[in-house]
Amino acid sequence: MLREHFSRQREAFYQAESLRVFVRDKVEPGTFERLQDEIHAGVIDTHDDDYDDGYKRVVAVTKAAQDMTIMANPIAPIAQTQDRRGICHQLANDDRLKWTR
Repeated sequence: MLREHFSRQREAFYQAESLRVFVRDKVEPGTFERLQDEIHAGVIDTHDDDYDDGYKRVVAVTKAAQDMTIMANPIAPIAQTQDRRGICHQLANDDRLKWTR
């Protein structure tokens, strides 16, 4: 089960990376980063809840990201579920989210 979860999350991360590269030359600079900020703001309370382990935190946070309604960012209409989940992992890579305490 964990191996499959890890594989899905890895795919999500790379999909978000592909979106970041794809939109780099097509939208105003900083647009993708503002999407990351919006997702961070939308998931941080879920992130800060208490969890028994990092797996449960990852599942809750990425679900919160996929369920968010984002209207103000021009990338939002093309950001798929996997992109939103992957952005959570980008935020973790930037130490803005931590899966374990």
